[in-house]
Amino acid sequence: MSTEISWEDHYKNATERLPWDIGTPAPELQDAFTELNLHGKPVLEIGCGTGTNAIWMAQQNCRVVATDISPTAIEQAKAKTSEAKVDVEYLLADICEAPAVQDGTVDFVFDRGVYHVMSPEKRAVFAKRVADSLSSGGHWLCMAGSKDEVRENPEVGPPQLSAVEVIEPMEKLFEIHKLARAHFQLPSGSKHVAWIVLSKKR
Repeated sequence: MSTEISWEDHYKNATERLPWDIGTPAPELQDAFTELNLHGKPVLEIGCGTGTNAIWMAQQNCRVVATDISPTAIEQAKAKTSEAKVDVEYLLADICEAPAVQDGTVDFVFDRGVYHVMSPEKRAVFAKRVADSLSSGGHWLCMAGSKDEVRENPEVGPPQLSAVEVIEPMEKLFEIHKLARAHFQLPSGSKHVAWIVLSKKR
């Protein structure tokens, strides 16, 4: 993860819902579950935050492993999961430092806004870890900020990548099945342009 951002500070010091924590499952994730028939499959979420998407996947009868690098986020996710009465295995972990699961043991990986915070070198490591974790023919759904959005202040909103910057670290390891325009929905109701990338392990 970027050393310039303290995710733990964000979660620990938050006085309101953080911009990326929309409180409802990502529509793009729900669409992927329908398209790929992922119900009941083993899945991994990287950068789970307070657990909204991990909980939703568990409710689809999936065996879910979910990681984050913020202890406070993990604590909040565990509390929400207990209330939802589902099972999720939460790990305090940085996937770029060590694998989150044994190689080839999940059929689907989801990251919403994690990949785009990294340097190009880290994105290559991230893609390799994702590929290693997936079973043969497994899929990765990635959401990343897009440079197609023109902002008065580039510091406001998610990091922005070009299509090439998103895809290049992936292509040696993945078939790119979908690259589409999407949006990050914020709790305030505002939106930021994003890339949605669905790829399949080679």
